[in-house]
Amino acid sequence: MIFHSYKFNCNPSQCEMLIALLSENNFSGFIEEENSLVAFIPETEKIPRELINQIDALGIRFPTPEIIHEKNWNEEWESKISPIEIEHEVLVRTIFHNSEKNFPIEIIIQPKMSFGTGHHATTHMMIQLMLKYKSNFPSANVFDFGAGTGILSIMAEKLGAKKILAIDNEEWAYENMIENFEMNKCANCIPQYFNQPPSSGNEFDIILANINRNVILEFLSPLQKLLKQEGKMFCSGFLPSDKEMIIEHAGNNSLSPVTSLEKDNWCAIVFEKKL
Repeated sequence: MIFHSYKFNCNPSQCEMLIALLSENNFSGFIEEENSLVAFIPETEKIPRELINQIDALGIRFPTPEIIHEKNWNEEWESKISPIEIEHEVLVRTIFHNSEKNFPIEIIIQPKMSFGTGHHATTHMMIQLMLKYKSNFPSANVFDFGAGTGILSIMAEKLGAKKILAIDNEEWAYENMIENFEMNKCANCIPQYFNQPPSSGNEFDIILANINRNVILEFLSPLQKLLKQEGKMFCSGFLPSDKEMIIEHAGNNSLSPVTSLEKDNWCAIVFEKKL
């Protein structure tokens, strides 16, 4: 697959808002550098004029794309990514970093172009919340909607989940999660290349949805139908300013918020299904 990369000149305060706008418009994979952000999008995706206008309103020029052919993405990421420690319990590292013995949970990620290395605030918060509710995972049936690298599915298995269905609608993400499941010796993670939730015949104890505001709003209703009574849905990928909108929409779908986090101008919420 061929990608286009766009290098935006922006300061740190603009960066999170820029990622939010881009992630809602099919950009996947971001490299944050000093005073710039590199964002990637498949060549087949069109850039909406509205997005260009929104970014222009932030005082950021929309750059000319660079064509990126398939390559060894480790070379691109190796100099950019360092190991991440979460709550002194989880170490997320890439295959070119050394293992460390001091963490109960170690996750190895070869990111390629997929979203989810633990560096972004949304992934970080999702793992934090999974640790908070780790007693819910042993023997659980889990659905990871928009799995990206598969990092949250891997985390779910390491917390004891018996079956994790992981889906993504990007072929390169699907291929990437297969590699990551193999590297982490995951026997319970089932990858699927698909862009819709499974049929209503499936029931899950836990749903993980680290995506974006628009997709969450679109799929909350079908997702909650897949969730067992008193099951938990972990959601992130939206801004604090969207929190009340998300909670209201969730409430209309029998989902009640039980806890939330905010980090770097991003928000994550855990909902519980209560009919």
